Amino acid sequence: MAAIIALDKDLLQLELVTFLLKQEGHQVHATPEPETALDVMRSKFIDLVTLEVVLQRQDGFKICQQIRSFNPHIPLMIVSQASDEEHVVRGLLVADDYVVKPFSPRVFLARVHALLRRGSVDRTNSRRLNENVATGEITLNLQQMHALVNGHRVSLTPRELTLLHTLMLNPGRVLTRDQLMHLAWGDNFVGTSKTVDVYVQRLRYKMTPYLTNSDPIEALRGFGYRFNVQRANLAGVPATDGGKLVIEPEASIDPLLEPTVEPEPPLSAIPETVRTVALAAGAE
Repeated sequence: MAAIIALDKDLLQLELVTFLLKQEGHQVHATPEPETALDVMRSKFIDLVTLEVVLQRQDGFKICQQIRSFNPHIPLMIVSQASDEEHVVRGLLVADDYVVKPFSPRVFLARVHALLRRGSVDRTNSRRLNENVATGEITLNLQQMHALVNGHRVSLTPRELTLLHTLMLNPGRVLTRDQLMHLAWGDNFVGTSKTVDVYVQRLRYKMTPYLTNSDPIEALRGFGYRFNVQRANLAGVPATDGGKLVIEPEASIDPLLEPTVEPEPPLSAIPETVRTVALAAGAE
């Protein structure tokens, strides 16, 4: 069930919209007054707003802007008698959808459900973006784009952050350089496998001085890298020696000595929203 505001000066139209939405199990706050709609938004959690932009005493497009300024992410649908191209284009600049009256009830409800699904995904991704990812001595702040290493703030570039995030999402898993490029930076990234090595070295250079355990980013010769959870969680060889950076040589793997294991679950890519927001945030 969703909480929906329906705003329309036409009381018969308002009654129709309210009936259709309630039939689908939604809670509807119906009003012909823009001020009442804004008051409801300030006092309640709202999932969707439908409104007519042709109002009696106010500019409906300005009401849309007020709604956007109050909550820029709320799904907004214009349901209007104005069908000319100028109104539709202007409406789609501030709203997520534009429905012209008279409308098909089935099409109207299908559009409502599409907006509600999109809003649900956006909120989920927003929560993911606000979450911290922590393993051992390292905590990633995805929103502020930095790592905390034993309480020390370490600034990261967008590509450093998404690479470290990918490794931490796949603890103990050996990831090839190509897999890391795909999972961390997306299919459109242009670079060679050596690019991963460069960014791993950057991460080590920034984080190692604050680590009391061994470097958790483990290199495996001929394979790639893995985030070593034991190193991250347990005290081991100090990561620094007299203030000098210590980077352990790559370990080797003999495939014949590897025990037979059950198939592993799929690799975890970072959420698309996190990658998009991070990589759009600044320099590499």
